Amino acid sequence: IIMAQANPNADVRAANGFVGTTHIMAVTDVSVVSVKAVCTEAQVEGFIVVAVENDIASDGCHIAVQGAGATPSFTGATLVVTFS
Repeated sequence: IIMAQANPNADVRAANGFVGTTHIMAVTDVSVVSVKAVCTEAQVEGFIVVAVENDIASDGCHIAVQGAGATPSFTGATLVVTFS
């Protein structure tokens, strides 16, 4: 939907629909590290949490972060993809 709004020709372009660099992280095991703990660590490290997947009780829950100018590395989370 965003792609269609940003580009009515539906041309594929790098980072289409995103502003700045956005990192998508997956929380590996919520029984060990909660989604809230990962979000808190992200904020402490200077990132802005811009989205959290709606299922925070399941392993693999995704969070999107921006900012801090570095590749994120949070306890209990794995980097899935970076849009820049």
